[in-house]
Formats: sequence, structure tokens, C-alpha cells
Amino acid sequence: MSSLENNVLEEAESKHYVFQQECYSGGSKKLQNMLLLYHNRIKDYYWNYATKLNIDEKSLRKIIGEIIDFYTDLNRQPTIYLTPFSRPKNLPELIKTFGFQSKYRDAWMFYDNSTPRIELPEGFTIRRVESKDEMKVFVEIFNQSYSGATPEEPWGALPKEYGECLFDSFKNSGKDKTVVNFLGFFKGNPVGIATLIYSGKFGVIYNVGTIPQLRKKGIGAALTLNAVSDSIKNNARIIFLQTEDGSYNEAYYKKLGFSTRFVGEGFCRD
Repeated sequence: MSSLENNVLEEAESKHYVFQQECYSGGSKKLQNMLLLYHNRIKDYYWNYATKLNIDEKSLRKIIGEIIDFYTDLNRQPTIYLTPFSRPKNLPELIKTFGFQSKYRDAWMFYDNSTPRIELPEGFTIRRVESKDEMKVFVEIFNQSYSGATPEEPWGALPKEYGECLFDSFKNSGKDKTVVNFLGFFKGNPVGIATLIYSGKFGVIYNVGTIPQLRKKGIGAALTLNAVSDSIKNNARIIFLQTEDGSYNEAYYKKLGFSTRFVGEGFCRD
């Protein structure tokens, strides 16, 4: 996949919001000019934000007021997430006049190569999570992988609610999408994870993680490319993921065949 049209990238953005809710059991409220994402248990601004804004400057004050009121009523920090497809183009500057400041930037990375070359480290195997007991192990590895133990974890230690919601969403696959959780084992011990959600032509990779003591041994690469391969086998060939813009992880995924096609930015109001 050497090039992607903007309409495909924008469609991929929309797919992500749907898939992310399925992965973590979140909620949404779709309005004519924006999408409001929220979560009853996860409280941080990575999960509670307004996005897909398409407004005119005349209605800006009214819309911003609605966003602030919506998240304030939920006891959440008002947050707006913008991408190159948000309208008007100068929204980043406009919302700053209402007290919103940039908090984080996501690199939206798409897989460019046709066929992944998966190199499994010696003694390493991957299998699908098929039971609740295996999903409990998945969550345990998730918690270790996203514990904030090393600088390669740009989001720091994630709250325990993330793992709890992952477990609750197990077996969420339906007619319109498929959710696959992978567990990686080194010498029989669980050490890594990844999630793939696919529907139609789109496949999205989430939750790639390796326990801190076994990083930089090819485990994360094998899990990622295994998810890519599985997506392609199921005819979902537009494959993407998100990571922090300018981070170690962005450079890491570039080596695996991904490239950053656009950047999303989260703005919070203190």
C-alpha cells in the first residue's frame, strides 16, 4: 500500500473510534457536527473527548460550550481531539482562545509492506486467547506491559480500569467486526500481547506489549507482524495503529513497515 487517499484515512479514523469502544466497552454520542466519546470507568483524557468536529466559526462558541458542559457533567476534563480532517482547519488555534491547550499528539501509522516477514525469537510462540482464563492472563501481561516501568511507555502507568475493561469486553466480536487477542509465550511463560480488530477492509492493532524484562528481543515485533498477517488473511488490508508522535515507539514501528500518515492532537481545558 504505497498511497492512501484522504477519504480512506478519514474513514480509518472513524473506524478507530468504533473499534476502540468495542475493545474497552466505552460509550459515544453522535451529533450532527461532532462525536462525543466517553467512558463510565476510565476517567482520563485519552478516553473522554470530543472529536470528528465539523463546524463553522459562527457556531464555535456554542459548540465549545456544549463540549465543556457535557464532560463537566460527567466529571471529566473537557478534551477535544483534532485531526487534519477536523473543520475548520484553524480549529487548533481557535479552541486555544477557550482555554484548551495541547496535551498529547498521536502518530497514526499505516502498514506499507505487502507481506510481513515474521521472525519468531527462539522459544517464542503465539496463540489466540480463547477462554476467560486466558483473557485473565492477557490482562495480567497488559498491566505489566503498561506499568510505566520504562521510558518506552509514553503513556506511563495506565489505571487498573483499562485492564478491567479489556477483560469485560472479551468475546465482543459480532457480525460487523472481529476482535482477536493474542498471547505470546517465551519458553511456555506468557510475556507479550496484542489485539487485532478487523472489519471489511480495515484492520487495527491495539495493546501491543511485552513485559519489561523481556523487551528488545523481537517479541513485540513478532506479535505486531503476526496481527498484520492475520488481518491480511481476513482481507483487511488497510492496517493501522496509533502511538505517540515523535516517540521511540513511532521509530520502532517504522522499522516494521509502518509509516505515519497523519497526526491527531488532544487539547484539554484545565
